[in-house]
This record gives sequence, structure tokens and C-alpha cells, in this order.
Amino acid sequence: MPMSQLPATDALFSDQWLTLREPADHRARDAQLTHAVDQWLTRRAAAHPPREARSLETPRSVVDLGCGSGSNLRYLAPRLQGAQSWRLIDHDAGLLAQARLRCESLSSADGQPIHLETDQLSLTAAWEHGLEGADLVTASALFDLLTAADIEALADACQRSGCAVLFALSIDGLIRFHDAGGSALYGDDDRFMLAALQAHQHRDKGGGPAVGSEAPRRLRESFHRRGYLIREAASPWRLGPESLPLAEALMAGWRKALHEQLPQQRDRVDHWHARRLDDLRRERATLTVGHRDLLATPTGGTPSGARA
Repeated sequence: MPMSQLPATDALFSDQWLTLREPADHRARDAQLTHAVDQWLTRRAAAHPPREARSLETPRSVVDLGCGSGSNLRYLAPRLQGAQSWRLIDHDAGLLAQARLRCESLSSADGQPIHLETDQLSLTAAWEHGLEGADLVTASALFDLLTAADIEALADACQRSGCAVLFALSIDGLIRFHDAGGSALYGDDDRFMLAALQAHQHRDKGGGPAVGSEAPRRLRESFHRRGYLIREAASPWRLGPESLPLAEALMAGWRKALHEQLPQQRDRVDHWHARRLDDLRRERATLTVGHRDLLATPTGGTPSGARA
């Protein structure tokens, strides 16, 4: 949602699409980074105890940007210790309502209830006004749609608030079909189509050219320049027969994007799409889609045990 200007009806953010991708997202995410941020939050809480000895534990304050229907919350909250207060931010009121409905009964890893607050805001408004007091800012599958300037503004806002960030499932440009033996299927048409897809990902989504598959690098460099300790991990989708509905929906989206990017070569696009989709349906191929997860923590509150 670059600057939150994409319409709520966009297929990328429909509740149906978000529900379809959630199992693959959760399988792909790096557990070590989740454990590392849990440790960091625990140490941060210990360093800032409640002012009164009899006070209850101060909840960890988490802001979820572009939360959609709450998949990121459903993954993270049960894996984090302690009381948690989540602020869910999205431009789509319908998705926010779904998130609240589906997440109100969640509890933390040690059985404490989760407090939820929802805010219908643009991303610009979120990082201008919505990060104050946050211990952790998180997001999933968001940053390829933003501009380089958006990412710099977000990094500035996080630095001002002194929070950690955990950003999951940013596309990194790796797309490969593999045969039954695991060998890559990467012919001339694959190279041509996947290069065109990357070019489409960089098109202006409403606020300037999107960073597309450069998102992991942009995020890493932006937070590193601001003195954060960086941890990264690969989090690829590996889509086999059990994930065929997701693969079909993904391929349909790619076909539409390629028609937009290559309007004079629709027949070539359709031939490639039909051939690779048939490979997936007949279980002659699987599909890998690369992502990266990033954990960045302010200097002085560094988690250990994460994979670089």
C-alpha cells in the first residue's frame, strides 16, 4: 500500500488472497528471528520495569503496518512472551474489522491476553503519528510496493521512536520452477517473463517508482545507516501440490501483470503461463518464490541467537 493509495478492491489486498497466502507465509517465516525479537523485547521490558512495584507488567507495544486481516499478528503474538498491546494499522476498514474478529481471542506464548487497537490510517500518517511509544514495529509482505523515499521516512520514524523492527516476507526477486528432481527449469521464456515481472514490480504504484525486489536491500541499508543492528534470513515460499490454489492465484496475477508490461506480446505471455501452470497442476514442477525477513534493533538492545 504505497502511501495507502491502492484501492481496497485491489486483488493484492483482498481478504480471499490474504487468507490463501497465510499458510505459505507462516511456513516460510524464519523462527530464529522471531525468537530473537522475543528475547530483545524481554530484555527491554526488564530494563524498563513498572514505576510501582505492585504494578502489572507493562505490555509490549507492537505496531503492525499494513496489517490486512491480521496474519502477521496471528503468527507473532502466540510466539512472543508477556502481555502485548497491538496497534493494527491499515487503510481498509473491512480488513481491519476482519483482523479484530479473527484475533481477539489470541493469547501470548505464556498465556496472557492480547490487547488490540485498530486504526484506519495511511502509511504516511502511521509513521508520522502512529509509532510513538512502540517497542516493536512490524509488517509483512509490504515493502516492495513502497518507494525509496517511503522506506527512508519509515526508518526515520522508527529511529525517533527507538523501536525495533521485524519486517517479514519482502520479495527478493528469486522465482524458480523446479522439476521433480529439484533441478531448476529456467529456459529463455522463463528468463524473459521473470525479467518483465521484475520491471513491472518497479512501476509507479501511486507515489513514485516502487522498490520491488530491491526492498530487502533498501530496508537493510536504511536501518544500518541509522545505527541499527541488522539480522536477516531467507523466507522463501516453496509451493508444491499442497499449495496449488495459491500457485494458481499467483500465476493469474503474474499473467495480468505481464499483459500490462508486455502488451504487444500477449500470446507469448499466455503460452508461457499455460505451460508452467500445466506443469504445476500435473505435478511436473514446483515453484519457489524468494523472500527475506529482516530484524533491526537499536544499538544498546541487541538480540542474540539470530542468523545473519
